Amino acid sequence: MLVSYPAKPNNIENLATETQVSELGNSDRIRLKFGDYGIEIVENEVRIRVSKLYSTTDGVRTNRTFAVVMYPEVIEPAFGKEHEAIIGGQSIGIVFRENGWQIEKHHQYIGELEIGSDFSAVHSVFGDIGEVRPVIHVYSLLIKKDNAQFHYASIAEVHHPDYLVLDDLRAIFGEAFDGSLEKDQDTIGFLKIVETKMQAA
Repeated sequence: MLVSYPAKPNNIENLATETQVSELGNSDRIRLKFGDYGIEIVENEVRIRVSKLYSTTDGVRTNRTFAVVMYPEVIEPAFGKEHEAIIGGQSIGIVFRENGWQIEKHHQYIGELEIGSDFSAVHSVFGDIGEVRPVIHVYSLLIKKDNAQFHYASIAEVHHPDYLVLDDLRAIFGEAFDGSLEKDQDTIGFLKIVETKMQAA
């Protein structure tokens, strides 16, 4: 499933000035940097969604973020409508923001993707980027509204090096780099799932 969202030039500057950099979602950042963005839903199951966020220049599509989303076992009725829109292919951040939710990210891991000698899975997603190790950001997504808070999903995002590198993530999420983001067993297990999904993409 492909969903494209062309940039609206009159809105880009407003978006950049009205929203703090750390509050922007990937869809916002890709649109601001490359002029548009789209989403390809690679896998859409009850507990997991795999997607590619991309930009298009002169008819050539480049994947900018490879995302794996793990949903909780129970989807609360409080955000059931939003969840239906998301599994229908819409952007997670945009859906919640447009429906009045505040989003908070609890960072679990930020670093370079661990790759052996075979870069074929990375190249199949991002194209030939040589032996550059893309950065990966793993976090829990919390949503808040009307004094209620929910854990919506665990998310892993792998970024094309022309889009985001470690220094960019350090600038965006400075506080996360100040703490210790050592991989726990849950994160290690999630990273293995991401690796498997990239190989299958």
